[in-house]
Amino acid sequence: MKILLELKRIFCVGPVGAFVSFVVWFVVYTIEKTVSFPKMDINPIFRIALVIMFTIDVFYLFIGSLYYLKPLERGKTFITTGPFKYIRHPLYSTFIYSFTALIALWLKSWFILLAVVPLSLIWSKLVQKEEKYMLDKFGIKYQDYMEKTGQFLPSWKALKEEIESNS
Repeated sequence: MKILLELKRIFCVGPVGAFVSFVVWFVVYTIEKTVSFPKMDINPIFRIALVIMFTIDVFYLFIGSLYYLKPLERGKTFITTGPFKYIRHPLYSTFIYSFTALIALWLKSWFILLAVVPLSLIWSKLVQKEEKYMLDKFGIKYQDYMEKTGQFLPSWKALKEEIESNS
């Protein structure tokens, strides 16, 4: 039982969210095939540029979140550096936005981009317990962090404040 609790602390809702993300992508792609939605017809150079951009985003968010918050420290440590400076859940954000965009570009599917809506709602629901745990564990410090950072996207207010403070 202790091992299961430890695994849950380390991985949180990630495995469930990843599985649900794959299911949503599959369902959306299947619907697209059924209704014959038009394919993405964009300039190949622009498409490559987007693939590069989203791949860099994956590396920054996914690899960066693993680097700054080691799996064994999850649920024990409160991190506000690296991608966590801007987003509370950078690893989950990767699934919602970056992987969805890369899949859409790979399949040349505009329709897949619509998966962002249900994925955002599903992941938001999934992380509620995780955020409650962090609030219980770190209190006002985490509450302040929640107000300054976005759940899956950077907070425009925080970005504006940072730009103004650096100028």
